[in-house]
Amino acid sequence: MNLLEFVDISLLQQGYQIGLDWLGKFVRVIIESVGIIGVGIICFTLILKAVTLPFDIYQRVKTRKQTLIMREMKPELEKLQKQYANDKTTYNQKMMELYKKNGYSMLGACLPMIISLVILIVAFQAFRAYSQFANLDFFVQMSNEYNAAVLVNGEDGIDLALQTDEDGNFVTDGDAVTFLWENDAGEPQKKSVVWENGTSFTVEGSACEYVMTDVIVPQVIEGETQEVTVKYLQVIPTDPAKFINYRYSLETTAVVREYRVDAERLKNALPEDSETRIALEQATTREAVNEICSNYVVTIGGQAAKTWYELPENNPGFLWIKNVWYPDVSYNHPIPTYEDFIKQFGDVSVQFEDGSARNLESVLTSENYRNLTSALTEEKEQANGYFILIILSIGLMVVSQLITMKSQKESAQYQTVNGAGAKTQKIMLVAMPLIYALFAFMYSAAFSIYMVISSLFSIVVTLLSNLIIGRVFRKKEEEQIKKQYSRSLPWMKDDKAKNKTEKKSQREKNGRSR
Repeated sequence: MNLLEFVDISLLQQGYQIGLDWLGKFVRVIIESVGIIGVGIICFTLILKAVTLPFDIYQRVKTRKQTLIMREMKPELEKLQKQYANDKTTYNQKMMELYKKNGYSMLGACLPMIISLVILIVAFQAFRAYSQFANLDFFVQMSNEYNAAVLVNGEDGIDLALQTDEDGNFVTDGDAVTFLWENDAGEPQKKSVVWENGTSFTVEGSACEYVMTDVIVPQVIEGETQEVTVKYLQVIPTDPAKFINYRYSLETTAVVREYRVDAERLKNALPEDSETRIALEQATTREAVNEICSNYVVTIGGQAAKTWYELPENNPGFLWIKNVWYPDVSYNHPIPTYEDFIKQFGDVSVQFEDGSARNLESVLTSENYRNLTSALTEEKEQANGYFILIILSIGLMVVSQLITMKSQKESAQYQTVNGAGAKTQKIMLVAMPLIYALFAFMYSAAFSIYMVISSLFSIVVTLLSNLIIGRVFRKKEEEQIKKQYSRSLPWMKDDKAKNKTEKKSQREKNGRSR
């Protein structure tokens, strides 16, 4: 066995993200500027509710006005309903005429509510996009730490390129090729070297040794797979304690580094009593050496990712929730399985800094994810939450619906003569909490925080608006009630007419007697 052979390793992709539109970026600024994710979500919710508050108040005032109009029309509506009980078409026609005559509009109170609903839907889509962005960005930043910890054991060399002509052919001078690069000052540099497989050279300003290597790789040519020789440059640190090196093809425009572990250097860099060194010394197969080296590198990167994860400023939790980007349930975990992680994103594509886009699963594979989270075993088993936010969101929604129903009881009664409005409210009392519960289980704890704060805000606004609007409209309603109950009944009108006639006769009789 030759331990001097290199072991291929895979670093993690970095520098990619989910694209955000301007509204998603605005949501990001609001939430991240606070510093604590949960508090940022609360601030976002309050700002969003403040934006829709004027429409909400207008809708409540308009509803109160419409209720007064409907109260006045109710006797006539009841009369129409009895008169046209068997003719719904005529009844609806007459009802609309009565509405128009009294200035009642069914859409008057609905329009501000529709505007608010559109704003909330658009904002929610932006919030959901940011949630995906933040969730993925968390793992991308962990990947950066993983890679950085591994690459400490290597050296970042200068990217050299072979000089080519206009047709892309290598420029040679006999057996010599010319390498081109730029120094730190941006000045062009070049060096001519006789190409020979395994020959090394150095470059001023670089702490690396460059080894020219002919690599046989399979390529598809005219529909057939053939083996061709490709010129590679292997970049090896001059410091013998650094066991990570890399190579890249000189026959491509972009430099794609293939990282490798020098097993012999790794063994020599470790203490004599190190388990990894002992294992390398006892390894008898190439496969065993590969596994030992790969596991060692993964351990370095995984531990670095765990250290970054445990820093308070990187904590994705809030209160009892370990990770706000996953539901507040005990069967979810702060670090999910790869399948659950990918499920959060669907078929989303991620964007790189050069503008290219790729499917997330091809960028962060299951193996990459396993390596990245290798040291987070406890977080893979912890309960992410305890259903508290879900119970709160459902309970507050029920309270909000009950308060709304109570405040709009008369409004619902007068909206329809047959009482359909009140029935609709009862249906909503059951339906809305169920919908909220479904969303709470489906979406993240971040969304549950939004729902809880939104419901609390609605409860406070409803109570205050009922108090303030109630005082404003109380005098009008009292006047209307007095007017309604002071209407003379038929027998009262007859008595008044009779009294008037008797008084007139008495005046005439008195006049004649004089």
